[in-house]
Amino acid sequence: MELEKIKKDLKKKKNEETVIRYARKISKSCREEESTGEVLVLATKLWGGGGEEERFLAIHLVASVDRELDASHWKFYRGWLKEAGSETLRDGVASRIFGALVMEDRSWLRVLCHWAQSDEARDRRAAVMAVFPRTRQMSDHEAATSVLEGLMGEKDDGVRGAVSRLLLECLEIDREATLEFLVQWRGRISPALLESILAGVSAEDRERIRGT
Repeated sequence: MELEKIKKDLKKKKNEETVIRYARKISKSCREEESTGEVLVLATKLWGGGGEEERFLAIHLVASVDRELDASHWKFYRGWLKEAGSETLRDGVASRIFGALVMEDRSWLRVLCHWAQSDEARDRRAAVMAVFPRTRQMSDHEAATSVLEGLMGEKDDGVRGAVSRLLLECLEIDREATLEFLVQWRGRISPALLESILAGVSAEDRERIRGT
């Protein structure tokens, strides 16, 4: 498909859902007319344009062929994570691209655990967002807590918000195991994180987490 036509059509898309549907349409057309590889080539061209909308579409183009991704793509899309100019784009790269790779191969968790120890808040939040799909879709709360161990004292607001949401997701999946995890790390949970977690649980669970 012609890049300029895609950019023109993209301007007519009013929300995230319409962009995602458009990405799937483009992806299908590329695969029928050329190849899966062409989808990734097109996504790279869109990303290189630098615009927020084009980059958002690029992420969802890659996500549309996520089953074709392998270890060779990790380093390449790591560059996208560094280049992304907004939290929305960074979260998209982390959850839709890295999240897909983690879904397929649990061994990538070792990399996410490394990111969770990074001095860069960008990388720490990416670690959380990348484990979210596996946690939610495969009910793998243990994958989540392995990443979260390094983030319980988190001070950055953006990272802490992601940590809190992931912990609440884990509570939905396996309440007992997650409560045990929180009790285990009780002494290292930052006050602000603890407050946000307690706001989302029952009075009984609050007492257990606090140890009262």
